Amino acid sequence: MGRRLEPVAAKTGPAAGKAGYITPALVLGAVPLLLADWFIASAILGRDCVVSYGGGNTTECGGGLSEEEMSAASGLIALVVLAIQLGLIVLVRRRIRSGPQ
Repeated sequence: MGRRLEPVAAKTGPAAGKAGYITPALVLGAVPLLLADWFIASAILGRDCVVSYGGGNTTECGGGLSEEEMSAASGLIALVVLAIQLGLIVLVRRRIRSGPQ
């Protein structure tokens, strides 16, 4: 009980060097992921779009949205899904990096 512990040198790695690669990798990975999310959201929201020629060339989609509104809504949904996906990527990466405990 009265035994003193010796100090152990902490393992230091080039963490600052790796941090420089993380941001560009996330940005380069986020752009195709955002496009895929937008495509999936627009495919889901636009699956029941109907072209009505009554008062002109107007496309109405589910929920009474026009084609432009549906495209904008799918873009917003894609941004939210992208934020969730990037958050999960960061959490899983931290979990893997910390190792089993």
